[in-house]
Amino acid sequence: MHIAEDNLIFDLDGTLFDSAPEILLCFKKALQLNNIDIKENLNKSIIGPPLKETLKNLVQKKDTVKIDRIIESFIELYDSEYCYKTKLYKGAQETLKILEKKKNLMLITNKRIAPTEKMLKNSKIIELFDNYFSVDPNDQSKKDKSTLISKTIKDYKINPKNTAYIGDTMGDFIASKKNNIKFIFAGWGYGQYVEDADLHLTDIREML
Repeated sequence: MHIAEDNLIFDLDGTLFDSAPEILLCFKKALQLNNIDIKENLNKSIIGPPLKETLKNLVQKKDTVKIDRIIESFIELYDSEYCYKTKLYKGAQETLKILEKKKNLMLITNKRIAPTEKMLKNSKIIELFDNYFSVDPNDQSKKDKSTLISKTIKDYKINPKNTAYIGDTMGDFIASKKNNIKFIFAGWGYGQYVEDADLHLTDIREML
């Protein structure tokens, strides 16, 4: 399927990487280490938002004071072990290699920058991107995905009309539309079906 836009911005989890298995195992371990019971079963539907936001939705109200401690446990475990075990979706590397020859590729994710960089390097795709950025709630210019996309468009003088974001969640869709760029729905990911996406794909190789 021909993608007309020259500037392609990719999401990470649920779009390039099938990261749910390792994230869920790491959450489970971090919660156990801190003796925390959660409100619901851990499943791939929780993947996507920033870490703190995810935990606020998971833990019981009485345990919210422990969130920072759980985050510390999660980061230590994930960055030293679990992120290295995370696998790319089938066909992702090959697709990126072909697209990179004729498109400008970038990556914008809610995932923290440290594991993002480790995963990109470990999977040998880091050199295929012009640049990659992570949402940082402590930086107003990167506080959420919409703001970060806006900053990237301005910093790199990108034409929004010639740009598409590839992601798997409603949050990705909203961030794209706020910046007047096309949204391509990654139907192989974790989010619910986004009916209003500009393009729906079921396999990343359909981008070729």
